[in-house]
Parts: sequence; C-alpha cells; structure tokens
Amino acid sequence: MLREIPAALITELHSLEYGGPRDRLAFEAALSVAVAVLCALYLHSDQPWWAAISAFMVTQSSLAASVPRAAMRIVGSAVGAGIAVIILGLFAYDPLPLCLCLFTMAWVGLFGFAVSRFAYAWLISAITGNLVILMALDQPQTAFTIAVNRIADVTIGTMAALVVTFLLPALPDAPSSSTVSSPSALPLLFWSRRHAREFERWLRENGPLILHACRGGLTVMLLPPLMNWLAPLGSSTMAVTAVAVMAIPTTAVIEPDGRTVVQRSAHRLVGCALGALLGLLCLYWVGNNFLVWLLLLMGGIWHTSQIQSGNTGIGYVGTQAGLAFLLSMIQGQGPPLSPMPGIDRFAGIMAGLSVLLVITMVISLFRLPHPPTATAQGD
Repeated sequence: MLREIPAALITELHSLEYGGPRDRLAFEAALSVAVAVLCALYLHSDQPWWAAISAFMVTQSSLAASVPRAAMRIVGSAVGAGIAVIILGLFAYDPLPLCLCLFTMAWVGLFGFAVSRFAYAWLISAITGNLVILMALDQPQTAFTIAVNRIADVTIGTMAALVVTFLLPALPDAPSSSTVSSPSALPLLFWSRRHAREFERWLRENGPLILHACRGGLTVMLLPPLMNWLAPLGSSTMAVTAVAVMAIPTTAVIEPDGRTVVQRSAHRLVGCALGALLGLLCLYWVGNNFLVWLLLLMGGIWHTSQIQSGNTGIGYVGTQAGLAFLLSMIQGQGPPLSPMPGIDRFAGIMAGLSVLLVITMVISLFRLPHPPTATAQGD
C-alpha cells in the first residue's frame, strides 16, 4: 500500500491545474491562509497556526458551502473549549480521570462526526477540547486564557476564509455524499429485554463507527503517558499531535475491510511526514525574510490543496500534508528564528500517528462485521 503513494504523488504533480476550478480552489485556500495569518499576527495571537488551519479547513468552493462549515467550526470550538475548562477545573491533578475525559471527548466527537448532521461541529468540539486540555496540562490555571485564545483564532481563520470566498467568484459545488447510510438511533433506556435487544442491534449496526471512534479516543488518551516515555515533548507539541491524530476527512470513517483502514492510517502518516518535511525545508531557505516566508506558505498550501482535490485516491495525503505543513511553517510571530520547534512538532506528530497506526492495526483484527444494509463510502 505504501508503494502506491509515490506513483500517485507523481501523477498528481504532473496534473497540477492552472486556471481551472481545481487551481481556483487551491488559490482560494492559499489566499485564505495568508489573510488569516496576517490578521492573527496583527492581533498578536499567541498561536497563529490555529487561525491558519481554520482558514485551510473552512475554505469551500462557494460562500453557501463555507458559511455552515464556518458556523459549525466556531460553535464547536466554543463548546469544546468550555468543556475543557470545566474538566481541567475538576481533574487537573488526577491523571486517570483526566485521561478518561480525553478518551470520552475524542470518542464522542468522532462518533458524532460520523452520525450527526452537524458532523463537523462534533469533530471540532472534540479537537478543541482536547487541544485546550493538553496545552494547559502543565499549567491548568492558564486553561481559560488558552480557551479564549483558541476561540479567537478560530474566528479569525473562519472569517478570513469567508471574506476571501465572498470576494472571489463562486465555483460549482462538488457533489457531496453522506459518510454513513442512516445510522440507527441509540436507545436511551433498556430496562427490559426488548430494550436490551434493541441496544444489541444498535451495537451491531454501528460497530464500525464505534471502533473508528475508539481508535482516535485511545490514541489521544495515551498521548500524555506515552509521549513522556517515547518522545519527551512539551504540552504545546502534544496538543499539536492530538490535532493531527483527530483531523480526518469526511469520507474516512467506514471502510469495507481492515486493510483499507490501515491504508488510511498509512496515508495519514505519509502525508504528515511529507508536509512537515516540506515545511522544514522551506524554513531552511526563508531566514528572516517575511515576504519569502509568506509566499512559500501560500505555495505549499496551493500544492497540498491540489493533491487534496485530485483523482488518484490520495486526497487524504494532501489534507494531512497541508495540516502538517502549516504546523511546521507557523510557530510564532513571523518566520521562525530556529527550525527546532518545527522539528519537535514533527517528532510529536510522527510519534502520535505511529501510536494511532499500531492501535488501528490491532483493532482491525477485531472489526465487527458490517450490517447487510451498510454501504462503504470511498474517496
């Protein structure tokens, strides 16, 4: 499965589009990221990379498609940040309950992402909540400030994407497909045998989704203890790792077999590696030149966006590469003075995704069979 990626990447690079809809969408994403970063730097944001990621992920082909996504990102961020502040207030110095809360937030967010009509809000709520908890792990008293800053960064990024989308001519929307086929509702009460049978049926029908949520939840939960053992990293880098672990496209939930699930994890690992290495390579040439840094930032997003919307089946690689590229390139109030923070982030991302890959491979051995009515959605 890894041998397929180089050939697909070469095909994507040879088929880069100039002047068509694919190029327009990539330019829109690059311009949105640039505007978001400039606004975040002007407002002295402590972590402008989160504004850049918000702009990258919210950018759609039209304003009508971008507005609901932007609203769900802002609302989800506010809810997740608020829950994180409450959790830290209760369990900041109790490692076991805190890890269980990390698992629960990740599980609920990933499962809600798979079954809810407001899927993106569920996912962003979980990502933001875990991000705030992990960033404030060493200093819980800063949780409220971090939460407010995260909401502000998300607002900056989403508004930048909306403004750019509004100013540029609209592109035709790509046809969208639901992630799952009508998941059944969870029985809230099962005191009788009938309710117990309904609950068992619900478990069988939603088995793949439960395993999918468990993969991400277990990985995020294990980050604090494993990162101290495998790769001693700071809380900020650990939070970045959690973002990379939970960032998934809308078609990467249900798959027909364990091999495809492992393949998606491998695509995520390869994409993050390529994006982070590209970012570190760009930083080597930037120096202190702000304009060169900004142009390279836009160029990297333009390329990864084109791969993301390509037709070779490695769009997932492009998404992850774009996220990792932003995390490597944006580290402070301008061009980084040293590549070491980017290298630390790269180490954290690779360590976290390696843990996710192992968990995915183990859980894939125990995947529940698909119900007869379920259909898998491909890229």
